[in-house]
Amino acid sequence: MAVDAHAERSRCDGHRPRRRARLVAAAVLLTSAFAIVAPMTAEHVLPQAQAAPTEEGRSVLSPLVELVLRRLNTADAVASAKWTTSQRTGQAPVVDDPVREAQVYDAMAAAGTRSGLPQDWVRQVFTGQIEANKTVQYGLLSRWRFDPAAAPASDASDLAAVRPVIDQVNGEILSRLAAHRTVLDAPDCAQQLAAAVFPVLTSGRVDALHGAALVRATVTLCPATYVK
Repeated sequence: MAVDAHAERSRCDGHRPRRRARLVAAAVLLTSAFAIVAPMTAEHVLPQAQAAPTEEGRSVLSPLVELVLRRLNTADAVASAKWTTSQRTGQAPVVDDPVREAQVYDAMAAAGTRSGLPQDWVRQVFTGQIEANKTVQYGLLSRWRFDPAAAPASDASDLAAVRPVIDQVNGEILSRLAAHRTVLDAPDCAQQLAAAVFPVLTSGRVDALHGAALVRATVTLCPATYVK
């Protein structure tokens, strides 16, 4: 029994360097793509509402990336709600919400288990989503502090109305993870992911802030660090 356990640990340890290398590869590819297109979009502050790409030229992972972008774009409403609340209460807006974040991680990990997905991978993915969302929030809040004229109106957003949307998209992302697990778990996951993300970065649908956050959110989709 001890021998079997040792063999299993050795097998898992052997996977880690390869998986970590794939995560690094994904990060390099996506960051390089963003570095190319960021100057094209740097003059924009908020993402423009434009149509999603047509089926022609779409990567197999494009639907998943579109969901990630949809979730990411909720950060604008979340930041707006936190800003208006801070203006009403006189307290600084708070981006981090450990209780809410823990609820999301636990709920998604449990749902992922029911779908046969490794909990470590699911937590990795949603860590990426939450941290990317917070990146946008911090960026917008900082801008509004320095440019109050660009800040949202006092009744711009309601955080309670945004969270059900986020919860719905979380579930859809989880479904896509299950549907595309073979592609995401393949050695060329980074290349497939870059092929799906790059068209979004060059489409004019995201500005520099949201583009950087999109890279942060998508780089965790390749299951490169969890142990099967």
